[in-house]
Amino acid sequence: MTVRAAVCTQLEKPLEVLDLELAEPRAGEVAVRIMASGICASDASVQKGALPSPLPIVLGHEGAGVIEAVGPGVTHLAAGDHVAVCAMPQCGHCYRCTRGQPGLCERGDGVLFSGALMDGSTRWRTADGVDVAQFVAAGTFAEQVVVPTISVVKIPADMPFAPASLLGCAVLTGVGAALNTAAIRPGGTVAVIGCGSVGLMAIQGARLAGAERIIAIDLVPAKLEIARAVGATDTLAAGEVDVLLAVKELTAGRGTDTTIEAVGAQVTVDQAIRMTGKGGEVVFVGAGTKGVRINVPQFTGLVGSAKTFKGCLFGSADTHRDIPRLVERYLAGELHLDVLVSRTYGLSAINEGLAAVTAGEVISAVVNLESLN
Repeated sequence: MTVRAAVCTQLEKPLEVLDLELAEPRAGEVAVRIMASGICASDASVQKGALPSPLPIVLGHEGAGVIEAVGPGVTHLAAGDHVAVCAMPQCGHCYRCTRGQPGLCERGDGVLFSGALMDGSTRWRTADGVDVAQFVAAGTFAEQVVVPTISVVKIPADMPFAPASLLGCAVLTGVGAALNTAAIRPGGTVAVIGCGSVGLMAIQGARLAGAERIIAIDLVPAKLEIARAVGATDTLAAGEVDVLLAVKELTAGRGTDTTIEAVGAQVTVDQAIRMTGKGGEVVFVGAGTKGVRINVPQFTGLVGSAKTFKGCLFGSADTHRDIPRLVERYLAGELHLDVLVSRTYGLSAINEGLAAVTAGEVISAVVNLESLN
């Protein structure tokens, strides 16, 4: 089968929309017709060479669509099922999965940046026979993909494709940072630094966890407005106020119970640590550069203050447990996902979408493939 896909053929160059030959799904795999795909800064990181991946490669790692065909042995999914495609395959059987850490799945981690599927091979080829990799075993910037069944989760047919396309990375990561990684108690005080897609989802996760005060912090006023609309009780414009002093005043001098750092810059990492009160926790979910460090005196910063630092990858999520719950909350009006879809692009305009996301012009952008399918 011939499908169109956005392919990274050279680093630091625009993606090319090419016709590729797609093979049939093998055992444990499904073919999914992609209706929408989220555009994430991680995709741009591959394009720029910041994340190691083989070339050529189809980017995109969160999407939603309809199953076209199933491979041998697949019985729990069928053609016609609506599914979300996720950024992290979770096998459910490895050491990490059986310890309740599916976000650290050993099988999934093994293929994360390999560009291959679970058996080490690829399903796309160019017209002249060159194998084409797919980002994190997903590659959702395409009309149709073949992915492992452990990368997809069935969703209801009445779940819209655009917000569903963000479930597999941004939504899982942000909500999961609050509901899975953090230990937010009802009535607690939470600060979220960074109100991009992950931060806005973390704010909603804190609301769902019962936090009484949720402090949203960002440089962009428009993002703070959205933050308040989805659950923040207080907003702080980082470029206009002394953030640490403001948090201290809002918390009667105690600091926060939980701080979720969703930027990954040195200044925000330092602020997150300092604004968190004694006995509190800092959840680091922002993907920082190599130079970002956690600088804390061992006694006064950790032992004496009894603070807890937690790293958060993919929201510590169990995709097959958490995505159905998130969809249920969305359909019930408890989780606001539509605010994330700032703009939609056709596949031919994929480079415009990547540029908008990289420049911070949008909360999230979505590639709409329904017109092609």
